[in-house]
Amino acid sequence: MSGLLWLVAWASRSSAALDSYRSMSTQTPIVRKTAWVYVIPQLLLMFGLMVVVWKIFLPDDFRRASVYGAIIYLIYSFASKSLLLKNHRRGIYLTKLEAYHEAIDEFRLSYEFLKRYPWLDKYRFITMLDSSAVSYREMALCNIAYSQAQLKEKVEALQSYRRAVEEFPESEMAKSGIKYLESERA
Repeated sequence: MSGLLWLVAWASRSSAALDSYRSMSTQTPIVRKTAWVYVIPQLLLMFGLMVVVWKIFLPDDFRRASVYGAIIYLIYSFASKSLLLKNHRRGIYLTKLEAYHEAIDEFRLSYEFLKRYPWLDKYRFITMLDSSAVSYREMALCNIAYSQAQLKEKVEALQSYRRAVEEFPESEMAKSGIKYLESERA
């Protein structure tokens, strides 16, 4: 199945993704695409926190206020992702352990949660301080398909990838997964 892993990394057309693919200790693909436009509001938020701490709590020490503002920003970033993406993160962990059945369950829970609250995923650059160009719902569907493929459930994996393309027509990961699985059948 390593061909699929390479294909997913290649689909991102990111040298960082390919480098992380080559250096992974497991065969689990990790693809990160950054939406750089999302970084701007995050930097503005961090700067705003620094200014608030400076003006209200430490008016005589901007350097220390900057450090505290950055710490508040990081705490919010980690806490929001831990709370809002707990099923997604658990699914990734289980995938690395090759516990694919359990990972599929976690990714389904993640998908359903974000489907119920789509604004969390849509505005993830603020709600979770995440600059990913790929939505977590799309990632969940592709991770379900990947896990199904690892379990040799090719028909189900193709269905999951196709569902991802239906919901996210520009999904390079899903299109690449479909191409790979269809080429494997031939």
